[in-house]
Amino acid sequence: MRVILFTGKGGVGKTTIASATALQCAKLGYRTIILSTDRAHSLSDSFDLHIGAKLMKLRDNLFAKEVDVQEVLNKNWGTIQTYIRELFTKWDFDSVISEEIAILPGIEDLLNLIELKSLNESGEYDVAIIDCAPTGATLHLLSFPEVFKWYMKRLFPIERKLAKVARPLVKKTINYPLPSDSVFESIKDLYQNVGKMRDILIDRKSSSIRIVLNLEKMVIHEAQMSYTYFNLFDLPVDAVVVNKILPKDMDASYFSKWKDFQTKYLNQVKEIFSPLPILQVKLFQEEIVGLNLLTKLGELLYTESNPTEILYKGRPIEVKKKDSEYLMLISLPFIEKEDIDIYRKGDELTIRIGNIRRNILLPKTLANRKIDSAKFEDERLRITFGGDIGEREKE
Repeated sequence: MRVILFTGKGGVGKTTIASATALQCAKLGYRTIILSTDRAHSLSDSFDLHIGAKLMKLRDNLFAKEVDVQEVLNKNWGTIQTYIRELFTKWDFDSVISEEIAILPGIEDLLNLIELKSLNESGEYDVAIIDCAPTGATLHLLSFPEVFKWYMKRLFPIERKLAKVARPLVKKTINYPLPSDSVFESIKDLYQNVGKMRDILIDRKSSSIRIVLNLEKMVIHEAQMSYTYFNLFDLPVDAVVVNKILPKDMDASYFSKWKDFQTKYLNQVKEIFSPLPILQVKLFQEEIVGLNLLTKLGELLYTESNPTEILYKGRPIEVKKKDSEYLMLISLPFIEKEDIDIYRKGDELTIRIGNIRRNILLPKTLANRKIDSAKFEDERLRITFGGDIGEREKE
């Protein structure tokens, strides 16, 4: 199943672009579904139809759904939530506070995206279009699976073993509940589902992200930073969509300065994001709402390409062998050397850029080798792995 995620700063028109793309995919004969992971769903507004938690057919080959957050939360997090709530109630927290604490920040957005796993396994669709939350929330959402997986891999087996040993003793001595086997099973299921979802997102043969932006300085800057972070997490971005471009034949003198600014910024966007394809959409004379106008937009957006194609296949992270050494290349555009902090512990490589951190579990080929050097050149972090750690220790 082809998966295309649309994200961008709030207000740039990503829901509109996602909806138009879904319509164009359906028109070309692909069985298409469009979902929203934004808690403030806006697909209904875009299509000018009431779209709810039940699957709705919009036209031939096109289905839509606005995921019911509470339903998904109860299904995937309910058992865990009940335990956490009980625990904090025992600690004399107010019931309302206990209820709020029992919901892990970001878990609702994450669980919305888990719907991808079910859709992929069903085999009912050729294309899934995902209307993501604004950029900041999307970055958190797409990095969350890796962070969650990192903690689970280290803490889950230990906590479960301790709980089995300690549970009988704790029951006799204190009145605090330890996690039951059903809680651990729920955590295990969630962990496995998150892992499968992550595998779908990083599969470069089927998934990609498209960044939607307007020709404004702040919007372009946010798009740059999001692209950097997507590269850091090895998430494939295959295009940038520039929305609401003033038409060249627009003769209103009132907007002359806007046209000059947009011309300048469009040239910048092409230079900044090269070699990514830049899809361009002009500003319509009316608000793009409803099936007819969205269909027209989709046709204009993809006049020269098929929306389901992987529009760019470059990799942000590569490992190459040179003689007896290995070189890891990580593309990190738009930042300075001083912005990067890198360190290693065992078989983990940690890279921090500002408040965003990624822990990369090194493959066995690199885990047993020492880092000889780390340089940042031509917008790429170049890490050289030399001889075997064991061999050097023997020396």
